[in-house]
Amino acid sequence: MKTATIGSAMIDIITIIADHDIERIAMTNADNSFLLLEQGRKIDAQNISTHIGGGAINAAVALARQGHDVAPVVKIGNDLEGKQVKALLEDEKLDDSKILITDKATTGRSIMIASHDRNASIFTMRGANCLITDEEITKEFFKDIALLHIAPMSNESANAFPIIAKRGRDAGAFTVANPGTRQITRKGQEFLKSASNLDLININRVEAETLLPLLLEETQGADTQTITPKSRPAAGLLTRGLIKDHIHCELADFMSRLQGLGARYVMLTDGTKGAYLATPEGLYHCPILKTEVKGTAGAGDSFTSTSGALLAQGTDPAKTLQLATINASSVVEYVDTHTGLLTTSELEKRLVQHQEDLQVEFWPWSKERRNH
Repeated sequence: MKTATIGSAMIDIITIIADHDIERIAMTNADNSFLLLEQGRKIDAQNISTHIGGGAINAAVALARQGHDVAPVVKIGNDLEGKQVKALLEDEKLDDSKILITDKATTGRSIMIASHDRNASIFTMRGANCLITDEEITKEFFKDIALLHIAPMSNESANAFPIIAKRGRDAGAFTVANPGTRQITRKGQEFLKSASNLDLININRVEAETLLPLLLEETQGADTQTITPKSRPAAGLLTRGLIKDHIHCELADFMSRLQGLGARYVMLTDGTKGAYLATPEGLYHCPILKTEVKGTAGAGDSFTSTSGALLAQGTDPAKTLQLATINASSVVEYVDTHTGLLTTSELEKRLVQHQEDLQVEFWPWSKERRNH
């Protein structure tokens, strides 16, 4: 399948610090936790390594490993780091014809500091990633594209998101959007108005709760669907729902509102509690595949790109969730974002091995609808 990914390219410097050299503090009445380093001390790292990452690059490599013909659309600086990005594309046999180069900023860089559960704190300098414009993403970029994966757009580049989504839809591509928290905060209303041009919206719980107030305002008075209850109570977000300040929304209601704006599928991931997928038929849930975590960077990009590609190919939603979960679980077994990415045959092989561990639940939509 001919595919384009649009978003960021980054040089990732990953630092692993021993647990005894860094303190972790968790909040009692919030989800936040913090890593503390001693001021003024030179700390020996267990490992420092440099890798190529960024949402569009990670998605491109994941899709190429699964046999797609992929052209990433990213903006890099005219510098050594930009050459490293292009070298990776060559190594992974990715099409570099849509790479944008600028002298106005350097290639994006990040420093990840990981310890304890390996959920890294990240210092980010987005650089050239912020300078993508809608004038640069011409209709020619979408010629013959069957799948378009839009990764999080950085700062000013988020201004180009609506036209990118529309041109993807106009080209007939299955269009997937994975907006980040910053994009939702800056351009949330524009994102919602583009939902009709999206086949799949892929977000995590934090992003969903950031989007919640805007979504409720945008869909005020709308009819939404509910799920058919089961004999045993549901767990996770089906019980908790989504919460932002004083606002609460049931998960099914949230998903249904986004579908009402035009998105065919809505995927919502909730970390170690698995992922939910809303389809025209109902709501699915898949648990995570437990593994030894070396680093969480890139897991989300792996999950979102894999699920988008599989749904575009017409794969059953339950199997889509299982295979995307397997790919993400493989990524976290490594410190970088690419080593764990699996081929289609490897994904299928692991699905046979872990079928019992990845039992997917399904709740059909009820005939009853709610008016808000």
